[in-house]
Amino acid sequence: MNILFCSEGFIIDGVASYNLYLSAALKQAGNNVSVIGRWIGKKGFQARHRGFGVDVIQCPSLTVGNAWLVRQAKKTRPDIIITDSRRAFPLSQRIKEKTGAKVVTVFHDPPQHDRGGERSLQAIIDGSDAWVTAESPILKDLQEIGPDFPVCCFQRPITGVVDMTPLPPKDPFRVLCLGRLSRWKSPGFRTIIERAVELKEVIPSLEIIFVGGGGQYLSFWREARRKNRRFGKAFVRVVGPQRDPQPWIQQATIVCAGATSAVEAILSNRPVLAFSGFWVGLITEENLDYSVSTHFGERQGAWLINDRPDAVPEGLINVYRQWQNDRMEAHVNQLRKCLAVDFDSQTVAGRFHALFEQL
Repeated sequence: MNILFCSEGFIIDGVASYNLYLSAALKQAGNNVSVIGRWIGKKGFQARHRGFGVDVIQCPSLTVGNAWLVRQAKKTRPDIIITDSRRAFPLSQRIKEKTGAKVVTVFHDPPQHDRGGERSLQAIIDGSDAWVTAESPILKDLQEIGPDFPVCCFQRPITGVVDMTPLPPKDPFRVLCLGRLSRWKSPGFRTIIERAVELKEVIPSLEIIFVGGGGQYLSFWREARRKNRRFGKAFVRVVGPQRDPQPWIQQATIVCAGATSAVEAILSNRPVLAFSGFWVGLITEENLDYSVSTHFGERQGAWLINDRPDAVPEGLINVYRQWQNDRMEAHVNQLRKCLAVDFDSQTVAGRFHALFEQL
């Protein structure tokens, strides 16, 4: 089967990572897979796509789609086009018009009822042959709309793009904060960096690394410099967006993350303190199902981080004080095995194949 992914642009964000994971899984399942989109001069996943055998079609462009991209897309003779419901959707429609391929639209956010033109909800209904999401709360919103084509919820295919490595010892206590640095996603990260010196006094071996881009990157970078000067030693780093989080996860003792980053860390065999806009806490077997249903603090949780910001540094301190190497190793191993069932790349690829056969 020939499968073409439409990309808004080769940047590093949640939509691009979804395209990477799914394209890799579908390629490993024996399909011809390509990803097409504009190149806008930033770090992207092109090399990682190629590493999995996925063809990359790109060109510089001020707009999401142009005539050259459509012509190149036509050459791939796609049977299926996979697009997000955001900026890449209009490109998928131009390619569909030229090729007659079926369009599977992936919703990474709840459907937007207030958009007009080529990205309006009605346009997405008219131009889609199936809808997919990776999150249960979004699935409910899509089902309420009730289109006359398949609406499915499939988890992200992640196991094929992460590496499980042994859990390091408790000290040095390396805390990896993995995720976008933005007003909504990182109030918990903000609390960690503001309280970094106090945390260091309680946890002498503490090291903190922030991996991720976003509008607050420079603010975090400046704050890290201030905290390092105040302490007299560099123990906080802000490294920006990275093409592959795996090397950073492998160095970490514990990962602070929400959404997909939390799943990546758990499948990599690391304990996770989960939060984004909402607080979930240390992921355990007891709260794993709830954590998945809330997308690890991305959609909902026990409370908003802004309401109880002290929960984040307190959570790190509690994990450190209660850490026992043998018990933690057993905990992360079991958690990884439980989560891998739903996020298995081969299984998710099979579910997509079953959907394609209905179209």
